[in-house]
Amino acid sequence: MKKILISLALLLPLAAAAQSSTEGEVRASAGVDVKIMKRLHLNVSEEIRSDGPFKSLGRLQTNVGLEYKPVKWMKLGLGYSLINPYSYANLDFKNPRHRVFFDAGAHYDYYGFSFSIKERLQLTHRTGTFNAYQTTPNKLELKSRLGVEYKGWSYFEPGVFFEVRTALNDPWGETSGDLKYKDDGTTYYAYKHTGYTHVYNNRYRGIFRTDIKLSKQHILRPYAYIDYITDYVIDTNSEGSRLFSAEYDDHFRISVGISYTFKF
Repeated sequence: MKKILISLALLLPLAAAAQSSTEGEVRASAGVDVKIMKRLHLNVSEEIRSDGPFKSLGRLQTNVGLEYKPVKWMKLGLGYSLINPYSYANLDFKNPRHRVFFDAGAHYDYYGFSFSIKERLQLTHRTGTFNAYQTTPNKLELKSRLGVEYKGWSYFEPGVFFEVRTALNDPWGETSGDLKYKDDGTTYYAYKHTGYTHVYNNRYRGIFRTDIKLSKQHILRPYAYIDYITDYVIDTNSEGSRLFSAEYDDHFRISVGISYTFKF
């Protein structure tokens, strides 16, 4: 019986079926690419994101990273991101998130085309007050990307990519007993948090971009992301003893942006 309840509570929606919707986002960034020595580069950038399509400020993100090419066809990277969400309730930046990441990628060039694969392992530390039974304090994710770019033209390098993001340690738990009711009519199950063990693909992304080489040092990159997001959302009380709902939140998000990089 417990296995049946677990399946009902954690694999199927309790409250209602997840509703599909479409969101929008606008991004812009500027950065520098500094050659420290042969095959070793330092990258620093600042990115701003909107809270919706052509709406107000959503967050600022500062990125610092090192890239190293042990061989011509391989690239390794290590970096840190400071993520500052903007709070309109307080009219300031609140509860920053700290992210570290490691990249490993390879490419193969063939008659002007560059075929690539890239893996990114990232850990994001969340600050502030939150329910640790429904949100992972230190979220571990893997991004896997395949792509192809055309580099046969002098000033334009268009590319298409597909990326899958995998959550590696989202919250999980089990239920016990029968469906219960609160005084206000809210339904819930008795719940026990069993750890951060839920592994699943929570985003599928298509990427379309073009590098525009204004000169040897100045690169402009317009791009668009089409995301299908399927986050698993667990709604519990602050003690983690009651499970109100557990469902996949499926929705699309379309992001457009532009980045500028200065190389020296």
